[in-house]
Amino acid sequence: MPTMTKEKYVVIGAVVALAIFFLGFIGPWYGISGEFLGAEASIDIGFLGTTFSAGSDSSTFSTEIDRGETDTTMYIALVTIILAIIAFIGILGSIYGFGKKEMMQKIGEIFGIITFLVAIIAIIYYVINLPDTSGLEQIGLNVGLGWGFFLFLIGAIVMFITNIWSRMVRA
Repeated sequence: MPTMTKEKYVVIGAVVALAIFFLGFIGPWYGISGEFLGAEASIDIGFLGTTFSAGSDSSTFSTEIDRGETDTTMYIALVTIILAIIAFIGILGSIYGFGKKEMMQKIGEIFGIITFLVAIIAIIYYVINLPDTSGLEQIGLNVGLGWGFFLFLIGAIVMFITNIWSRMVRA
């Protein structure tokens, strides 16, 4: 049975971080839900669209709302994904020997750190620019950050840990 080398764990970490970033990007970053006269409704707001669903025990309907404007956070998140891909290429190059090993290691590590920082910037920017929803909470609606937001945060953490592991493997 073949053994896993330390370098392959770095590749796995980079793949997992990239997948989590992508899933976080397409998922909802904000949600509003509540119940009114026995019917439940929820709105999930993401970068690619907004989904509205409502229903009661007997019937449910769901619709996708096309958002005309684009959010600055979406562009920052796209840059994060592109940087994560570059870091992944650097990691692959250093492990599988295309390009100069030392240069590819540095590309992987530098772009990994930049990816982490840009992801944190996207998260902070999004939180700072959230609309005031205190009025919605007063009428009994639940509001909060969605699972896409939290996945993006987890992706940033996984990329940071992968970067640390990559540095430890090189030492």
